[in-house]
Amino acid sequence: MFNQIKEHRMKKLFFLIAVFGLVTFLNAQVRLSTYYNYPLLTGGTYIDSVLNGLKSIRGCWFDQDLDGDGKSEILVTNYNDLGHVHVFEVVGNDSIELVWTSPKVTTGGGGSTPRYVITGDLDNDGKKEIIYQINNAGIFIFEWDGVPGSNNFGTQPSQVINSTTLPEMTGISGNTEYMEIGDPDGDGQNELLVFYNSSPNSNDKFYIISAIGDWSTNDPGFSGFQAEYAKSRIDLTAWDMNGGTPYSMHIANFDGQGNPELLFQAWNYKAVTPLRVPAANTYVEADTTTGKQSLRLSNADDVALFGGGTFDIDNDGRQEVYLPNYHSTGSDYIGCIHVIHYPPGSSTAQIDSTNVFVLNFVQAGVLDPGLVTFGFGYGDIDKDGKPNIYTSSTYGVTGCNVVTAEFQGGDKTNPANWTFSKLYPGDPTIYTQRVIRDSLGMIDTVLTIDNSFASKIYGRYTDIDKDGFEDIILPYQALVDSVIHKSIQYNANTGQWVTTDSAKVPNPKRWGLRVIEGTTGTGVEVKDLTIITPDDYKLYQNYPNPFNPSTKISFYLPIDKKISLKIYNQLGQVVKTLINDQVYEKGNHELVWDGKNDAGKPVSSGIYIAQLRFGNYSKEIKMMLVK
Repeated sequence: MFNQIKEHRMKKLFFLIAVFGLVTFLNAQVRLSTYYNYPLLTGGTYIDSVLNGLKSIRGCWFDQDLDGDGKSEILVTNYNDLGHVHVFEVVGNDSIELVWTSPKVTTGGGGSTPRYVITGDLDNDGKKEIIYQINNAGIFIFEWDGVPGSNNFGTQPSQVINSTTLPEMTGISGNTEYMEIGDPDGDGQNELLVFYNSSPNSNDKFYIISAIGDWSTNDPGFSGFQAEYAKSRIDLTAWDMNGGTPYSMHIANFDGQGNPELLFQAWNYKAVTPLRVPAANTYVEADTTTGKQSLRLSNADDVALFGGGTFDIDNDGRQEVYLPNYHSTGSDYIGCIHVIHYPPGSSTAQIDSTNVFVLNFVQAGVLDPGLVTFGFGYGDIDKDGKPNIYTSSTYGVTGCNVVTAEFQGGDKTNPANWTFSKLYPGDPTIYTQRVIRDSLGMIDTVLTIDNSFASKIYGRYTDIDKDGFEDIILPYQALVDSVIHKSIQYNANTGQWVTTDSAKVPNPKRWGLRVIEGTTGTGVEVKDLTIITPDDYKLYQNYPNPFNPSTKISFYLPIDKKISLKIYNQLGQVVKTLINDQVYEKGNHELVWDGKNDAGKPVSSGIYIAQLRFGNYSKEIKMMLVK
């Protein structure tokens, strides 16, 4: 079902550390700290065609340590090649390494999926998993093999949630924009909260799924799944979920007591409804007898397109759910985030207008009129002790990629207790078109700014390089490969503009993934970071070749790395182990093979393969021994 990706190419990142002086956060701005230039399709390798999809990263995730080696990982989604997930690991030495790419699917895939990726431990065995959804295939689960530092999540899914493993999942076409994993019913077993945007409407469902049994890397074993909750939008008509597609499910302890509650959202005037979780595997919809079982957050058909998130902004023990707004025509909530909360004494069995307030970034003057809010995050990036809510958008006119609302204390529902500012405007020099106009000898240049947008940002007091300074990860969608350079001249006789020259050149700022970092002090430091891929590891042709009786084998490592170097015969049998899972320093290395096997006996003439293995990847050369 899967083909494994074998080779990758090196890409560069650059690190700009934004430094804050003794000024208020209102006047401070975070600068770009890291960016990733995705490869063009001209590289000629398979991985170039795959990684070219990182011009449109819809979802990203961060894990403090996915494989038990103390290093952080960033995970991103990729639509290309029927859909992939990539894992980048912070490896030190100012470097990030691409350590795993999900295998290619041979059935299903496509349909602009995967759109989101998370990590968790759904089978509760202490080994983390990578979880994402693929169109017409299901929800894939790749489990770590349990070996610290291996970055090995398999070459095929450990398990797949589909209509075979979960009969309640009646449709696997379509997509899901958002998922959460946790233990909302307090039974000591994790659950996956996921919705499906499928067809027909009866297959648009909200699911709460738990695991039965245990799987392992590449092996489902005797595991399966249980649907603790599975209802379609039609089933939830009384709760206003049938008017549109399911769009997010959130775990939040609204009242600060017992098990947390859940919040469902549908693309139906941004309708939301709460569910209570009184006991294990028990999920109770809101009370319909009061007429307050659901609430439409907008007067227009808006939605939190990429979901939202849960936080406790005032640390009162009662969490809120924050829902950015992808607005429709005529909406009164352009550039807003709706905040769902429950004041002391209010019932979580219902929801009405007293349970919502709005953060309006357009009204505050930090988001251009007409722009939507996409992503959600939280933290304290300026280290002033006041928590911030982050959201993302397009560049717009004035630069609005990441904006923030900082809570000053007091009543969180009072707009006066929030301070709004632009956190990262974006780059105004990323263009889609450059037009030189010649109007009767008067020449000017018109530049069209790229309006790609930061999508499902990740910022939750995140520190990717563990340097004590907060980072926000920004995946971008809709970046262009090329910039159009055009010359036009005005023809006074016809009254029309005539194109005299036109060409496409590679976009030098193909920044599909960016990171911003806040620090303290003054000024801006520049620091180079490198993304290391398997192509940066070099295994050179042996010398001499052909050889008798010995030959030199040289290789280059871009970072300190645990490696193996073995000699194989043409039957794939190990003849000689020169290096066996040993850590070698960054740089060039050379070894001599004396033409003998592990038993110390000379081998016969023939073709031999030298294999350098590093992590999940390897490189090989052919050698000829002639006696």
